[in-house]
Amino acid sequence: MKQLFKILALSFLGLTATKTVHAAGYQLNEYSTTNMGRSFAGIGVAADDFSAIGYNPAGMILNKTNGIQGSASWVRIHSTFKGNDGAGRSGHDQTSISRVLPAFFTQYRFNDDLTAGIGLYTPFGLATDYPNGWFGERHGALSEITVVNLSPAIAYRLNEIFSVGAAINLQYAKAHLTSSISDVRGDDTAMGFSVGLTAEPMKELRFGLSFRSKVTHELEGDLKRLTHPQLGNLTGDVDANITTPEVAILSGAWDMTDKWTLSGTARWTRWKRFDTLNINLDVNTPMGQTHMTSTTKEKWRNTGFFALGLDYKATDKWTIRGGVGYDMTVIRTSDHRTPRIPDGRRTMGSLGVSYSYKNVEFDAGYTHIFIVGGHSKGTDNQNAAIGRPNIKYSSDANMLSLGIQYKF
Repeated sequence: MKQLFKILALSFLGLTATKTVHAAGYQLNEYSTTNMGRSFAGIGVAADDFSAIGYNPAGMILNKTNGIQGSASWVRIHSTFKGNDGAGRSGHDQTSISRVLPAFFTQYRFNDDLTAGIGLYTPFGLATDYPNGWFGERHGALSEITVVNLSPAIAYRLNEIFSVGAAINLQYAKAHLTSSISDVRGDDTAMGFSVGLTAEPMKELRFGLSFRSKVTHELEGDLKRLTHPQLGNLTGDVDANITTPEVAILSGAWDMTDKWTLSGTARWTRWKRFDTLNINLDVNTPMGQTHMTSTTKEKWRNTGFFALGLDYKATDKWTIRGGVGYDMTVIRTSDHRTPRIPDGRRTMGSLGVSYSYKNVEFDAGYTHIFIVGGHSKGTDNQNAAIGRPNIKYSSDANMLSLGIQYKF
């Protein structure tokens, strides 16, 4: 089963390229076009697509139809950075990266009280991908982590007000870290779960509370290159543990009139788990195999995300939406911001539109993200000889998502 899912996940990664960060740490939101159009307000309870599996599995009950949907979110981030690497090199450079994130969901209602579904999406992923030869290349060149989630889920209505849901999160994680002196890669498959609760105290009002468990990945792979000043490029084996964090989401949606719906979301993520990154290396040398450990102190903090959205049903076929959101940063101080993950606070503004024709709905969403410039003064714990970076960042991002739903 694990090998079959690994093949499926690798095929999915052929479509997915998470080359940047769009939520705090390396969390991703971009697996629903309609939710993007309202800055991800009301996730899990909006009930206007089939993505509840990824946010709150109990929310499947709120969508009264069967269906299948697919989406593709195009993301472009632009960054400028200037400073020095702490070892004599300085510069001023920039980079722009564009990639696509796909997502797929389907659900089937057995009756008014029982619904099942399945989702395939990327809840976590990042990469910082610097230009070749940039001045801080010894601290990091490419840093990429991608997590694919396959989630079978079920939801059950307890009574007229409350529904519950649960999902299994089968995760495939892949990591690739390079610098001018190293190249390491690893992957792993592991499992977690999600549970959720929804409440409909009245027809026009609905709330949802959900929890996604942590998943610990024991990554194993190859040391493709470790450059030694006397011995040249060495190879070997590598392993490291990475734990994707717990996530709790509180969402609400209020149909104020037949045309207007107000939605909101507050999300908590336990990023404090990412305290230290230890990479174990078994290096092949002319004298035999040598064990080494690379340790980077991250000291991340827990974060919150907050969003408000508004939908307007202009006609029976057209719906227009918009939203704003704010995302905290995982970085405590500039002393803990590394060039590999130069995280910063984010604010976002979004617009979206949907058009329905018979059983098919076409969705589009756009979001612009303003990222507060970060300052990296973190010490690279892997090798004190490569210096202490002093780099200032300025970034923003644009996201465009297109989706299609078929309801039956």
